[in-house]
Amino acid sequence: MSAAEEIVTEAPAVEAVPKRAMTLGLGPSLVVLAALCLAPLFVKNFIIFQMTMLLIYALAVLALNILTGGSGQFSLGQSAFYAVGAYTSAILMEHANMNYALTLPIAGVICFGFGYLFGKPALRLSGVYLALATFALATAMPQLLKLGFFEHWTGGVQGLVVTKPDAPFGLPMSQDMWLYYFTLAITIGMSIASVNMLKSRSGRSF
Repeated sequence: MSAAEEIVTEAPAVEAVPKRAMTLGLGPSLVVLAALCLAPLFVKNFIIFQMTMLLIYALAVLALNILTGGSGQFSLGQSAFYAVGAYTSAILMEHANMNYALTLPIAGVICFGFGYLFGKPALRLSGVYLALATFALATAMPQLLKLGFFEHWTGGVQGLVVTKPDAPFGLPMSQDMWLYYFTLAITIGMSIASVNMLKSRSGRSF
């Protein structure tokens, strides 16, 4: 028998604490929604436009949360996919004189196709390798949009300037206010769809 004996004891299992849902309750959600709906009535158009930009960025974060927060994959290329959708809508509005609302589903289809073409070869990548691949895409996208071949459509280094839409049906509100409420409705719809998807069987598999 050795002079010192090592006694190994197995620690008792500790039950994992379930994660709390990252969603607000019904009461706080209604308060936030009411604040978002009433805020444009008390601020100037410049502030309303800044609030609209926040909602637009929130949509980008929703998409990134599904990939990074839901499946744990790290992506740095969301700006590239966002640029494809934005330029699709802008080109259709500027060159095809299409209604701004009708350009959104078309932009979604184009982004889906673009994402599929990029995601298919990237299926074998994960972790830092996926991050590097998506970072390369995000870095290359601004240069691709400035190429002479696309300059007629994208405006090159000048970009595209589109006119803010007027409120339909003669509603008594400014262009900025209507654009805000239009964006808010889309953001709410996408938020509900995102939460429902993450709670579905596919979302749990993510």
